[in-house]
Amino acid sequence: MAFNKNYFPRQEGDPPPLTAVCERRVRFEEVDVLGMVWHGRYPSFFEDGRIAFGDRYGLTYFTYVDNQVMAPVVQMHLDYKSPLRFDDRITIETSLHWAETARLNFVYTIRNPQGQLAAAGYTVQLFTDLQGVMQLMTPEFLLDFRRRWRDNHWA
Repeated sequence: MAFNKNYFPRQEGDPPPLTAVCERRVRFEEVDVLGMVWHGRYPSFFEDGRIAFGDRYGLTYFTYVDNQVMAPVVQMHLDYKSPLRFDDRITIETSLHWAETARLNFVYTIRNPQGQLAAAGYTVQLFTDLQGVMQLMTPEFLLDFRRRWRDNHWA
């Protein structure tokens, strides 16, 4: 069940987003005095989603390092919808949206135990070399990943 906000509109001919889902429990350290997840914890939920995505599709942090690049988050947006609480079992859906440029556009939906939307948002990642110098050309491993994506390798 995808969130209906269209952060990255699809262009004609783009393959559908690739999606991974993971579950986790809200830890005590993540809630505030009101008993709700503190707003600053949500980016770590996004990271949990990116790690699950990388594990499913072979686009892990180790893949970046093995290819002599890093992919720092340069933009993040978050829409809060309903609170999460300690010990909630939450679901994080992470989707990578097609981009022709040297960037990664991830969209996230976080749901509470009842399946209701708790938060949604996106991140944009660009590529740098290992010294932090911006890379304007798409890394070869990502071009190969996109070829497999376009060829429906994960269908």
